[in-house]
Amino acid sequence: MGPAPRLIAILLAAIMIGASAGAQTTAGETHRRIAEAGFIPLNEMTFGGRDVRRVLLADPYGILPIPGIEIERHKDRRVSLRGQYLDWTGPAYSLSADEWARLALLEASAFAPASKNSFKGNPDVVVHCWSGLIEASPTRAAAWSGCNSGTQPAQAYTEAVLMLAMDKKQCSPSTKTMFWRFSECFDDEGKLDDPALEERFAALRNRWAEQRQLSPAILAEARRALKAAREDRVPARLEAARSTVFAFGQHLETLRGVLRSSYADFPQSSGTNARSAAILAQARRRWADDISSGHENYIRLLEELARLLAGAPLPARQRSAP
Repeated sequence: MGPAPRLIAILLAAIMIGASAGAQTTAGETHRRIAEAGFIPLNEMTFGGRDVRRVLLADPYGILPIPGIEIERHKDRRVSLRGQYLDWTGPAYSLSADEWARLALLEASAFAPASKNSFKGNPDVVVHCWSGLIEASPTRAAAWSGCNSGTQPAQAYTEAVLMLAMDKKQCSPSTKTMFWRFSECFDDEGKLDDPALEERFAALRNRWAEQRQLSPAILAEARRALKAAREDRVPARLEAARSTVFAFGQHLETLRGVLRSSYADFPQSSGTNARSAAILAQARRRWADDISSGHENYIRLLEELARLLAGAPLPARQRSAP
């Protein structure tokens, strides 16, 4: 799945977390949604003998790209914490035995069945709350919503993990709520770790953005020219349609040139670390998906242009009404 469909799936899942927490999300749904956020599926971790805990936070409207947090107890008894982004993993921080023990005390209630919701809301008012998912080896899972008092133990567990993560990362003090503070502190803009490589990558991103912003206007101009040629197949309008359609094709080739530069300027042997390599791969996939969508539009433009130039009868939906 390309990054655009994946991101849409994640955002939709985030929007559904809050609603489904009150309706008792199944363990399978929770595991699936957490995996969609970039984590290795829990069953694969368990099969490999790894002992992990995960929390995934969602803002009230499901629009913030908030990373999840994974805590792993290694076979040598070390405990590590790290952020998991869509396509890359953040740095690992070490947890002490006491910090692990404090979290462990919250687990039994966090993963217990939710109790009855005692919050009394107005049925005529839609309320949006922070929500989240948690899972733990080997197969435990739970969902919570700030709108559901019955899931407060799972929320408390999430809060404890997030506070510990912010302490390890030494997040700046803030007057904002804890969830907002976490989302801002762990925001990752996808910049490469090497300053020199990031400078070159930023220039490449700017090249892409400058060209990509031209796409809608060039496509619209081609569609207008084709429409005008359909209405009156005079040579001038046919030539205008041909030139604007081909201009869109040339524009796509310019975008492909930017994509090719991302491979030529940043080869796999350039010394990038795993995180930076993932960021580059994510940008390339996003650009390739965008070009692919543009190519589909180009094919449709060419097909219509070919019909016009050949003088073939237009499809019924394109004929003028009598």
